[in-house]
Amino acid sequence: MFSGRLRPMSYKQNRAVSFFIVFVVYVAATALGIFAYKTLPANMAFYWKLLIADIAATVLTFIFSLIFGNASVYDPYWSVQPPVILVCFVIGKPANTTIFMLLFVVFFWATRLTANWAYTFKGLCHQDWRYTMLKERTGIFYPAVNLFGIHLVPTLIVYACILPAVFVIQQNATFKAASTTSLAICVVAVILQGTADIQMHRFRKQKKHHHRFCTLGHNQLWLH
Repeated sequence: MFSGRLRPMSYKQNRAVSFFIVFVVYVAATALGIFAYKTLPANMAFYWKLLIADIAATVLTFIFSLIFGNASVYDPYWSVQPPVILVCFVIGKPANTTIFMLLFVVFFWATRLTANWAYTFKGLCHQDWRYTMLKERTGIFYPAVNLFGIHLVPTLIVYACILPAVFVIQQNATFKAASTTSLAICVVAVILQGTADIQMHRFRKQKKHHHRFCTLGHNQLWLH
């Protein structure tokens, strides 16, 4: 595929190269987020600093999505953002059972979601059909829709969801009996999500189900 000179657009059609590009984008976004957090005033509340750093990383990801002409560059951000944020806050903190359990659950969830994205990632030549639809429907307003609707709003949603976990780390919360129940619920939820992902992928591979909804469980799916 790479014989001779690299042809225009060929890198987008190479899945391995596309993976590497996305990886570099997220390393750069992480670096910018950390830099932004550390350069903000020390007396500023950590949640405001985190929000600004998160937005800075998102904007950089958005810029790269413009460079590559593909808003799906942002897709892994949903699952990459939480573990990166928590690891940054854990560094230098005394370890305890609650924080370990929290990290385990978040990484377990993030691994499941990132793996699902990686499995369906076809390369930078492919963009989520919903983004393409939004581009066609919004016309000249698409850049704003792309920035705010596809990038910033999801970032704010995930930020709001991860903030309680950051508070737990900041307060160095101690282990409680209820923590075990919470851990079990989260683990079971991720397992259910992962099972649903696998069933959906198997369902989509069966051409006879094209344009239909997956309403059957694993065993029934194979029997039918």
